[in-house]
Amino acid sequence: MCKYRGDNVIHFSNHMCRFFDIKKGICSCYNDRIDTAKGECVKVDMDLLENHLEFLPPDCAYRRLYEGRGLPAYHPLLTRNPNSVIEAGQTVMSLPIVSENAREKALDTLLRNIVKYHWTRAKFTQKLAIINEKYSLKWLETYPLPSQ
Repeated sequence: MCKYRGDNVIHFSNHMCRFFDIKKGICSCYNDRIDTAKGECVKVDMDLLENHLEFLPPDCAYRRLYEGRGLPAYHPLLTRNPNSVIEAGQTVMSLPIVSENAREKALDTLLRNIVKYHWTRAKFTQKLAIINEKYSLKWLETYPLPSQ
């Protein structure tokens, strides 16, 4: 859910990775994510932590540990409960997230419906506005990059 723009700011967006399982609130290929995602998933390693820490959200467990802040009380490694993050309300499941291709699918359906139902321009414009509001990219959190 991370996007970067060249304005010295990192934006976390409402667009989720195609491997995110919204019903379970977890990555569907977590154990094999580096091989499965083929360049879409970044491996958290010492290079990332030492040189690009700002790309991880402030509440990321890897970042917290690297910065010496420890894990939050709800973290499954502390609670021994795999659902403790969900129970604590600390997942992206509660955010208004959109899958990568949801907008394209909605637009495709809209175009088919124009022909099928003989919609007027006004009806099309109304439906298009609904799609754009529901599926457009929104910045959920923004963090300035540290100055070099």
